[in-house]
Amino acid sequence: MPSLSIIFRSKLFLVGLSFLILALILSAVSVFCFNPISYSQSGTFGVGDHLLGNSSFEEHVITNRSLRLSSKNASIMVSWGPNYTLYNLTGNLTLHPGERPTVNVFKGEVNYSYEVKGVEYPYSDLAIPAFVFAIVGTILAWIGLERTLRG
Repeated sequence: MPSLSIIFRSKLFLVGLSFLILALILSAVSVFCFNPISYSQSGTFGVGDHLLGNSSFEEHVITNRSLRLSSKNASIMVSWGPNYTLYNLTGNLTLHPGERPTVNVFKGEVNYSYEVKGVEYPYSDLAIPAFVFAIVGTILAWIGLERTLRG
C-alpha cells in the first residue's frame, strides 16, 4: 500500500480534496443566520374576511406565530391552511397558527394583535454550489486515489 505522501502527490486527488474543503466552507456559511426578525400588526376587525400578515415576510423561516383576539361578543371563524375553527368570542383568545391566518368576522368587532418571529438565512443560496462542489470533489478525489493505487 502506498504511503500518504504518494497519495498527496496526485494532483487530481488534491483538486478533489480542495473541492471538498470548499464545499465544507460554503455549506457552513450557508447555514449562518442573522438575528431574529419579527413582524407585528394590531387593530380592530369589523364584519368580513381579513387576511393577516405580510406576504414578503412569509419568505423568511418562521419560528413562531401568535394571534391574540378579544371581543365582548363576536362570532368569528379563524382559519389557516386546511384548518378552521368557529368561535363565539366573549373574552380573550390566543392562537398559534401554523400558517398565515384569516379571520372571518360574522358579527361584532374584534380587537387583534398578530406577531410573527422568524430568522433570515441570507447566504442559503450557497448550499447549491456547496452540493455541486461536494459531488465533484468526491468524484475527483476517488479517481485520483484509484490512479495512485494502480501505480
